[in-house]
Amino acid sequence: MNSLPLQDFLKKNTLLNEEESEEVANAFKFIKVRRNQVIEREGSICGHFYFINKGCLRLYEIDKKGNEITAYFAFENSFITSITSLITQKPSRDILISHEPSELMVIDKASFFNLIERYTQFRLFYNKTIEFAFIHAQMRIYSFLGMDGTDKLKWVLEHEPMLLTRISSKAVASYLGMTNSTLSKLKAKL
Repeated sequence: MNSLPLQDFLKKNTLLNEEESEEVANAFKFIKVRRNQVIEREGSICGHFYFINKGCLRLYEIDKKGNEITAYFAFENSFITSITSLITQKPSRDILISHEPSELMVIDKASFFNLIERYTQFRLFYNKTIEFAFIHAQMRIYSFLGMDGTDKLKWVLEHEPMLLTRISSKAVASYLGMTNSTLSKLKAKL
């Protein structure tokens, strides 16, 4: 029953047939996490992929000055992992945490890549997802390099409006590379 959101997602977003979608979804295990629960720790080697049935996860790191730098938020019907650590199998600089109480489907790396080998359509979906993540990250980096704070906030309003309704101002500020007080001032101006 808990694999139904993932199974539905796969049916809508891949060319897997009904049976294949069910087999892939059933390879994942259901877990619940509470708000602010650490899922993957800095310094650990990431070994899992996560699909979000319900809730929100946040991927971030802490810089040398102790500031949180948010790389990504993932909401319902999306996958997330600390991909650099997962692929390189080196200790992660990232922390993956539940930003809200969340219901997740989790699969270990070996099982995930076994599914990719078994199902061509799942491999194509994975490749497309990785390509999209790269393009999105590159757009954000290049866009943010030349933007002032107001333009960054407008970019989020256009491309990721859910951040401003579901995510704390402090976490959004760390995503935008500014302080919480700067974000509050900019929001007041818009």
